[in-house]
Amino acid sequence: SSGINAEWPLRPGIAQENTKLISDLEKTQTTLNEIAQEHSHLLYTQARKQNRKWENDEEVTSCKSCYKEFGVSLRKHHCRNCGGIYCDHCSRFRSSTPSSKKELRVCGPCNKELNP
Repeated sequence: SSGINAEWPLRPGIAQENTKLISDLEKTQTTLNEIAQEHSHLLYTQARKQNRKWENDEEVTSCKSCYKEFGVSLRKHHCRNCGGIYCDHCSRFRSSTPSSKKELRVCGPCNKELNP
């Protein structure tokens, strides 16, 4: 016998304690992942708020969300919150914005931001 942890297997309830510790660790990891995702979303939101500008129609050739090319059959629409240019489908949402109480056309990411 090596003498290392010789009493460990004999201790009553050790298997249940280990199971609980593993469960607690998994819950902690899940919570940490959720916090990391929320942090990432907050950083993204902050960056969007700091970089908002009305995009120039001539400079944009495709939707910022689905990347479909604009043309005669696919028109450009500005998101009234971030100023980005999107196709009709990707800017189909309506929401009040910090600058307007009236519901306006907004893109999907802004819709999630404005209506969490």
